[in-house]
Amino acid sequence: MIVHIRLISGAALLVALLAAKATRGSTAGGSALEDPRSSLAARGARQGERSGAKTGEPAPAVTFPLGTATPPEACGECHGAIYREYMFGVGGDTHAARPSPSPAVTPGKPADVSSSRSAHAGSGSPIAGVSAEATPSCNGCHSPRSFEIPGMDLAGKAPPHAGHATKGALTCAGCHLTKDGGIRAVRDVNAPHGTVVDPALQSSALCAQCHGFYETGERIVGKEMQTFLEWQRDYFQPGLGKQQCQDCHMPRTLRKRAEGFDVPPRAVARHLWTGGCSRQRHLGSLSLTVVREQVGSRKLSFHVSNIGAGHSVPTGMARRAVYLRVEVLDMKGNSIGGKEWMFAPFKGDRPDDKAFLQQDEKLGAAGAALARGDAQGPHEANIRAGEERVLNWEPALAPGKYTVKARLSYALDRFAERPAVDDRSVLAKETLSVSIP
Repeated sequence: MIVHIRLISGAALLVALLAAKATRGSTAGGSALEDPRSSLAARGARQGERSGAKTGEPAPAVTFPLGTATPPEACGECHGAIYREYMFGVGGDTHAARPSPSPAVTPGKPADVSSSRSAHAGSGSPIAGVSAEATPSCNGCHSPRSFEIPGMDLAGKAPPHAGHATKGALTCAGCHLTKDGGIRAVRDVNAPHGTVVDPALQSSALCAQCHGFYETGERIVGKEMQTFLEWQRDYFQPGLGKQQCQDCHMPRTLRKRAEGFDVPPRAVARHLWTGGCSRQRHLGSLSLTVVREQVGSRKLSFHVSNIGAGHSVPTGMARRAVYLRVEVLDMKGNSIGGKEWMFAPFKGDRPDDKAFLQQDEKLGAAGAALARGDAQGPHEANIRAGEERVLNWEPALAPGKYTVKARLSYALDRFAERPAVDDRSVLAKETLSVSIP
């Protein structure tokens, strides 16, 4: 049997979604909508029967002629709760410099929201709207072309390809739209669009498309933009855990995927992608312990352990950093001395070092990017999954009693004039009283 598909495009997309939504709402029983038959032709035929189309007439189907540039608002017409998470951060604790849009931009949505939009919705950059050909390395992630999720052994080894430039963010279609125009999902459902069941949607291989590839696609310990490889090599393969990226960054809830449809509530991943701007992610990542091995000794050890992240901390871009600040106070509360360590990824294929500054000047724009890190000099590498990093310090202390205060804090941009550190960015605090005879 040949089923003809009538294409719906442009402004008619939202109208078609609403019409299909109304049709689906009148069907009986949630179980009937979860039909195990998986061919697109069979789904198209069933859709035609429900909409009253006679045998042989073309069955209506929603298509996505804009590809991965399809506006998220189109998806939000049916998937309202997911859209609110994506666009407004509803249900999350993210607070960042990417405020949620105003009601004028998204009519009928919340007038005010305390949280920030998700990282994906706020992923617009100065290149947003620029042709994919002009900025292939940027738009490969910010405006990706439809792709197939590779096997875990191939994930992170091929560069993402740029698609149509969007107006400023990674869209729903960026992850869900297949090369054949179907919508990737974790189970087969009858929907106004073609659905492709792909279990890899719940695997880290999906995230590796952007969070794993960087230049060579090979693991260089300590280098920026290697989050997938950090997870794969340091966490998953050694057996530290089996969690995929989505298990931590997309916590699940029970609800309908499409609110206006007669379908049962199911476990659904929240589209929040909590990360570097999330207090929950901060508090669950690193632990801090201050140790003095021998009574009367001035030697102090600071144990920083990655106990909660399935990748290095900090991860991602080289500008992110974790600071360990230590201060020694006398009995009157006066500061006697202090020390600071910085943990951060490096930009190039080797650690940051001022010795490379002259060489950086000869490399043009690429050298300028390297020089920002090199100018800060050598520092601690980021802390790998499961790693316990021990740092020692022996302050010159006269006999007496002292209080050692240690604090771990997270900074989104170590290259700022002075990275902002407030209670929101503090990961851990520890205090130890010592006596020097």
